[in-house]
Amino acid sequence: GAKVYLACRSEAKATAAIADVEKTSPALKGQQRLIWLPLDLSSVHDAKKAAEEFLSKEHRLDILINNAARLVDNYVIGKEGVELNVAVNQFGHFVFTQTLLPLLKETAKRRDADVRIVVVSSDAYLNPGTTKFGSLEELNDPQGPPGKENTTQTKMRRYGTSKLMNVLFAAELQRRLDAEKAPITVISLHPGAVATEAAYAADLPWYLKLYVVTLAMTPLQGAMTSLFAATSAQVAAEREKYKGKYLVPYGKIAGPATAASKDPLVAKTLWETTERITSELLKTSGN
Repeated sequence: GAKVYLACRSEAKATAAIADVEKTSPALKGQQRLIWLPLDLSSVHDAKKAAEEFLSKEHRLDILINNAARLVDNYVIGKEGVELNVAVNQFGHFVFTQTLLPLLKETAKRRDADVRIVVVSSDAYLNPGTTKFGSLEELNDPQGPPGKENTTQTKMRRYGTSKLMNVLFAAELQRRLDAEKAPITVISLHPGAVATEAAYAADLPWYLKLYVVTLAMTPLQGAMTSLFAATSAQVAAEREKYKGKYLVPYGKIAGPATAASKDPLVAKTLWETTERITSELLKTSGN
């Protein structure tokens, strides 16, 4: 009986995904239980607008899966002055989640509630290019010397840093919710190496590209850990065990596993910097 919103940029891809699900589950056809929600995470204004559109339509939200990501790509400062890995993988998710958080908290008060927030990260978080998150200048760091901003190694560093941000965001969000005694479970995870269109197109080292082509998971397999985190009865039964944890396929707890990812000061610094900068950006027109 659930209603699922597919929050993404492409209406065509969302419509195709909905049609695919309705084909395999004909009972869903015409039920308006699979809905596209326009969302562009590269802009904090668009992220907030999308969340507000959802809030105008719905009166409960049980599960939020933050799954979007900018993969290994060139160094680009976006239209809001933020490096795009940070803009999409951190700022957009932060604003989208924060805007929806009051509804998530209200839903969590219901007798039948089991509210969860899932943040899809990657084992790339184990190899970040930096753990300095105190200013926009530090967040915009190319993480490579001048002229080397777009080498594969430097791109991998930036991606790894943004995935560390995902883990830290989930951990700090869980800490803050616990402090408020809000009964919400936050989990970050590694879906596995998945053979998606984005993975095929990404500028990966040859050995990773070979792995994607020959050995990587199917998209369905890659969704399993997210589905476990979002819906498993095991998580509901052992909530304290899973709160703020990092999962790997298929639902195994494996972290956070590095000094930086477990450091509450690093997480707090990232949160406060993100909150400050996104608040400042949202005060501008967004045009």
